Amino acid sequence: MLRTRVISVIISLPIMIAALYLGGKTLAFLTCLLSIVGLHEYYNAFKNADFKPNALIGFFGAICYYAIITINKNSIVLLSSMLFIILILLFFDIIKRDRSILDIAITILGLIYIPFLFSNIQFLQKGNYGRALVLLPFVTAWLSDTLAYFAGINFGKHKLCPKISPNKTIEGALGGIAGSTLFCFIAGAVFYKTGISIPLFHYLIVGILCGITGQIGDLFASSIKRFCKIKDFGRILPGHGGILDRFDSILFTAPTVYIYFKLFFKILSK
Repeated sequence: MLRTRVISVIISLPIMIAALYLGGKTLAFLTCLLSIVGLHEYYNAFKNADFKPNALIGFFGAICYYAIITINKNSIVLLSSMLFIILILLFFDIIKRDRSILDIAITILGLIYIPFLFSNIQFLQKGNYGRALVLLPFVTAWLSDTLAYFAGINFGKHKLCPKISPNKTIEGALGGIAGSTLFCFIAGAVFYKTGISIPLFHYLIVGILCGITGQIGDLFASSIKRFCKIKDFGRILPGHGGILDRFDSILFTAPTVYIYFKLFFKILSK
């Protein structure tokens, strides 16, 4: 199992790093592709629980969304038009009685949960210092997961959220937050020496926030899997599961980093 996981990382990591560095249409294509695969896993999970989300409309919405934000992410009119059209199309499903209102709600939640959250990677990379800052959501999520695991194994005594994930502990969660914060501080120090003049205390705050939201993302995905009675979302990444199994935390750390630097330290003005 460990060998399989390592091989998966060796193959996929260079592709991800190259896309993050290049940005533009390359990153837009990759995030759109990841969103489509993630939506496929998400809808299949609910189909396993006897729901009937409309996957085709979900895929259509994801592709239209990425086309719009790649052309102009501030195009409120186009985005509003797309959402309106999708709601009308989904309404026809209710009229035909092929699907219930819960199926429609699951379809719409998928669009918010996956394409919208994934797109924050693209927004972050486009801004000033984006090629550096876009690394933060990934490494904070992965280091937080790693340190949370080891802290939980060695010190875990108090359950964090037993109804969703019985093995997670409060001590593990605190270890994850500490790991995320430490990395962000170190990354900030390295970035500062390369000419990125962002005060280090901003990285401490982002590290704490990512440590929290990353674990919320993991619990969110776990709650879906538990509800749908599945172990993994997919098998596309041998040893890791599906796209959502690997990116569940990043879906929440990416908007955390983007929103923080956009609102509280205005460097993402591009």
